[in-house]
Amino acid sequence: MPVLLLENFKADLHLLEKRIGYNFKNEELLLEALTHRSYATEMGLDFDNERLEFLGDAFLNFAVGVELFNRFDRADEGFLTRKRVEFVREQALAYVARHIGLGDFLLLGKGEREQGGAYRDSNLADAFEALIGAVLIDGGVDKAFEVLKFLLFSIDLPPFIDYKSELFSFCARRKLLAPKFLCSKINGLFRVELSMDGFKAVIFTKSKKEGEREAAKAALSYLSSRGSGVAHDSSSK
Repeated sequence: MPVLLLENFKADLHLLEKRIGYNFKNEELLLEALTHRSYATEMGLDFDNERLEFLGDAFLNFAVGVELFNRFDRADEGFLTRKRVEFVREQALAYVARHIGLGDFLLLGKGEREQGGAYRDSNLADAFEALIGAVLIDGGVDKAFEVLKFLLFSIDLPPFIDYKSELFSFCARRKLLAPKFLCSKINGLFRVELSMDGFKAVIFTKSKKEGEREAAKAALSYLSSRGSGVAHDSSSK
C-alpha cells in the first residue's frame, strides 16, 4: 500500500476513528476499508474494500444474532430472524453510515463520486461492512463487538418495510401466482423487472436489492389501488 496515500489521509482517518470510538493499530486497514473499487481502478491500486466487506458482512450477521439472542431471551426463531434483517439490511447500515458521516471519507473514482456515490445506500452499507471487517482484523472480536454496540445497537433505526417479502406473503394468502423477478445489468445499472397478475414494473437502479424492493412496492401499490386489501404486516417493520 503506498505510504504517500496513507499520509495524505491521516487527518481524515483520525477524525473517523474518533467518530467510531476505535483507534486502529494498523491504519492501512482503515484506508483499505474506505477504498471503493472505482478509486482503486482509477489510481492503479492493487486493493479495494471488497474483501473486508465480505468479512464484515459475515461478522455482522453473527454479532447481530448474538445480540438479539441475548436481548430477547424468550423470542422464537422467526422473530429473531426478522429482527436480524432489520439490523443488517442495506438501508439500516447506510443509515448508521450517514450518522457518522462515512460518505465524506470514502475514496471514490471521479465518475462514481460525480454520480453521487458518496451518498448511495449500497456504497455506504458496503463501506460500513468493510469498516467492521477492518476493526475485526485490527482489534479482534471483542473490539468489533464494542464498535457495533456503539454504532448500531445503541441507536433507533428508522422503520423498514420488506416490500418483497410482503408481496410474496400477500400472493400466498390470496392464492395468486408468485411474482417473477428478472434481473439484468445494462450500462452499469441493474434492470429489475417484476411481472404478476397483469402488472409489470421495470426499475433501473445501482442496487439489485433496492430495485426488487421498489418494484415490489409498486406492485403492492397496484394491488391496493385495485381494492385488494393490501395491509402491511407489522412484524416486518
